[in-house]
Amino acid sequence: MKKSVLLSTLFIITLLLLPSILAVDISFSKDSYQPQETLQAIITGNFLSLTSENVFIYQNGKVHPEPIIKGLTKQNNIYYFYAVLPNQPGNYTFTIQDTGYLERGEIKTDPIEIGFEFIFKDVSDLSINPGFVVPDQNEFSIKVKSLFGSTDLTATFEATQEIKTLSLIEQREETLSFSFPSNIPPQKSKVTINNYEIPVFLTRKTDGIIIQFPELEFIPFKLDGILTTGNYFFRILLKNMGDKNLTDIALSSDLNAILQPDTIDLLEPDQSKLINLTILIPETDQDQLSGQIIAEVLDKQYSLLVLFNLTQDETQIDVSDTIPIPLDGELSCSRLGNLCNENQICSADIVESLEGPCCVGSCTKEKKSNIKLIAGIILSIILILAIIYFYFKLRKRKKLKSPEDILKEKGDKFKERMEGKPGKPSEEVNKKLEKV
Repeated sequence: MKKSVLLSTLFIITLLLLPSILAVDISFSKDSYQPQETLQAIITGNFLSLTSENVFIYQNGKVHPEPIIKGLTKQNNIYYFYAVLPNQPGNYTFTIQDTGYLERGEIKTDPIEIGFEFIFKDVSDLSINPGFVVPDQNEFSIKVKSLFGSTDLTATFEATQEIKTLSLIEQREETLSFSFPSNIPPQKSKVTINNYEIPVFLTRKTDGIIIQFPELEFIPFKLDGILTTGNYFFRILLKNMGDKNLTDIALSSDLNAILQPDTIDLLEPDQSKLINLTILIPETDQDQLSGQIIAEVLDKQYSLLVLFNLTQDETQIDVSDTIPIPLDGELSCSRLGNLCNENQICSADIVESLEGPCCVGSCTKEKKSNIKLIAGIILSIILILAIIYFYFKLRKRKKLKSPEDILKEKGDKFKERMEGKPGKPSEEVNKKLEKV
C-alpha cells in the first residue's frame, strides 16, 4: 500500500515538473471545458513553423471533423490559439503535429498531446468567436452565446474602456461591437467578458500603414540563463519569414563568439538555416554577460538577444538549448550529431569534431544513382545499332558483281547475239563489237 502511494506521489510530481522541462509550453485559459465552449491556449516554443493547420482536436484517437471554427496568430514570439469545441461530450486530445521545434539544439518532430474530457455542466459558460482579435480596421466584433441558461454579461475593451452589456438567452448568439480611434498606438489589449479574456492585438500605426513583420527570425528568439566560465555550444536557426529569396546574409556578434557559417549565400522563403554558435566566457568579475547575434541583409539588421547571469558555482548553471564545450578540445560528434558512414549522406551541415567530420543533422542511406545504368543501356543500344548497320552494309557489298561476273555476263550476251536463243533463229549482226 505504501509503495503504491509512493509511486503515485512520484507520478504526480513528475507531471507537475514536466511542463518546465519541455521545449514547448502550452497554457489553457481554463482547467476544464464543456462542448461548444471556446478553448483558448497560449503556446510558447521554438517552432520552425506553426499554423492552425498543425493544431488538431482528436476524439478517441481519431481526428474529429470539428472544430470548424479555430484560429492561430503569432504575436511577439508567442502563439495564441482558439477553437470553438465540438458539440459532443467525451475524451479529446489537443495535439500539435506535422511541424518541427527546437529542443536543446535539436529539431524534434514528435507530436505534442494533451488530454481533455469535455462534459456538459449546469453553468453559464460561453461560446465566443473569435477567441482573439487582430483588427484590420478601426472596429471589430465578437459573437457570444450562452451554453446553459440565460445570463447577463459585461464586456470591457481595455484600450478604450468601452463597456457593453447584454442579456443572453441560452443558445442564442449575440454580437458585441467595439471601435477605437485611428491614432491609438500599436499594443496588446483585451476584451474582458465576464470571466473570459479575449486578446486584442492593435497592429496598425497612426497613418494606417500595417507594421511590417521581420523578414528574418532567429529560433530561439533569445538565449538566456545562468552560466559559468567556459565555452558553450548552441544550435540556432535563422528563418526567412518573407516571400522573397534572401542572399548574402552576413552573421556577426558583439560577443566573444564563433559563428559557423558566418555568411549564408541563399535563404529561400520559409527556409531555415542551422547556425553553430560557440560563446567563450573567460574568467571575469562581472555577474552578467549580454550582447547579441546579428544577421544583416539588404542594409537591414535582425538580432538575437543574448543575456546570461554568471556564477562561480557550477551547480547553479541553468540554461536550455546549450552544450558545454571542453576547454581543451573540440566536441565529440555524439554531442553534435551523427557520424555518417560511406553509404550515407548528411541531411544538414557538416562540422569538425573529435572523431572527424560530423553531421549535425541525420544520416540517410545514399540513393544509388541510375546514371551509370542508363549510360550503359544507351551505349549497348548504340553498339547493337552499329553492328546491324555494318552487317547490312557488308551484305550489300557482297551482292556487288566482280569483274569475272561482268566478263561472263557480257560474253553470254555476245554469244546470245551471235547464236541466238535456243529455238529461235540467229539474228544478223552488223554492229561493231563492243569493248569488254
